[in-house]
Amino acid sequence: MNALLALFIIFLIFSAGDYIASKTKALVSMMLFAAVVFMVAFWSGLPKTIFDDSGLSAFASVTISMFLVHIGTTIKIRDFAREWKTVVIVLFSTIAIAMGVYFVGKLFIDRYYALVGAPILAGGMVAYFVMNGVSEAVGRADISVFAVLVLVFQSFIGVPVASYFCKKEGLRVRDEYRAGGLSVDLTNGESVRKPLLPPIPEKYNTANVILCKLALVGYVSVLLGKATGVSMLIYALILGVLLREIGFLDEAALTKCNGFAFVLAGATCSIFSGLVNTTPAMVASMIVPLLIVMAIGLVCCTVVAIVIGKAVHFSCQFSIGLAVTAFFGFPGTYLISNEVARASGDTPEECAAVMASIMPKMIIAGIVSVSVVSGLLAGIMVNWA
Repeated sequence: MNALLALFIIFLIFSAGDYIASKTKALVSMMLFAAVVFMVAFWSGLPKTIFDDSGLSAFASVTISMFLVHIGTTIKIRDFAREWKTVVIVLFSTIAIAMGVYFVGKLFIDRYYALVGAPILAGGMVAYFVMNGVSEAVGRADISVFAVLVLVFQSFIGVPVASYFCKKEGLRVRDEYRAGGLSVDLTNGESVRKPLLPPIPEKYNTANVILCKLALVGYVSVLLGKATGVSMLIYALILGVLLREIGFLDEAALTKCNGFAFVLAGATCSIFSGLVNTTPAMVASMIVPLLIVMAIGLVCCTVVAIVIGKAVHFSCQFSIGLAVTAFFGFPGTYLISNEVARASGDTPEECAAVMASIMPKMIIAGIVSVSVVSGLLAGIMVNWA
């Protein structure tokens, strides 16, 4: 297939997925829509080489470490300190999801399904990239397919649960605000902090410079991965966090140099490439294991969130809402916060109060589970294959 034609088809499907995600307020994610469309298209005769023909597969293999470094640059350590209660709740609930799915799940379903599904359900894309090698290691293509199914269907569970419980919290915040018992910091406590390394002047800090630094850090993560046997993606994530904190890397580096969209497209295609060899019968055989993984994960997440939430004096409903962000992450965390604020407040001031109270916690919860904890868990669990 012609490379440009392949790119057109891929981005056409992605564009339709974005539209559906917007219309359904992230209940049906772009990933879910695109996965279903690609599966049906492959079964109907779409060339299975489309991702290779587009050049995105080769591009992703080179830039995936840069993508993880970028994710690290979006994480602020001081945010974790400010929202420490949220961090504690999500830390333990995310671990509970992964451990519950693996140790309980393998009693009912294929051990390898439980193994790859555990950290992916507890996080998402970062964990998927780390666990993707399990399928090749044991020589079973169905494991890769199951991993993709967990990744794309997890938002079906997380979004409605988070929306329901966060709305309960939104109403509580609104009532407290009306009673005059809530003081809201609309600046979210932000302050200017001088980095350890002096910043490069903006006129010299061009897109090429930013990409150069990302490539260097990505290469270092590859070397560390080879030297230690730990996934280079974990090193890329950690280095992204640390080097942004000291000022070597820019915040949201790929976004700043206008490279995020294309790198993300390559990363997404590398996920969907696991669907190339699927068959209807194969996918149908995975429905029951998929439901078991989702059910175990949700139960473990809920129980632990309630227990830890009580320990740190958070309401049970909001603790659950924070914990299930592991199933969808950003931008769902932002969209749900915005939806809850609009639904809870009757005045602009009440909406702003609810938003200021809920959104920072939801964003941090998604970062902790999706970008940090699940990735680290995957780096450990990938060695259990």
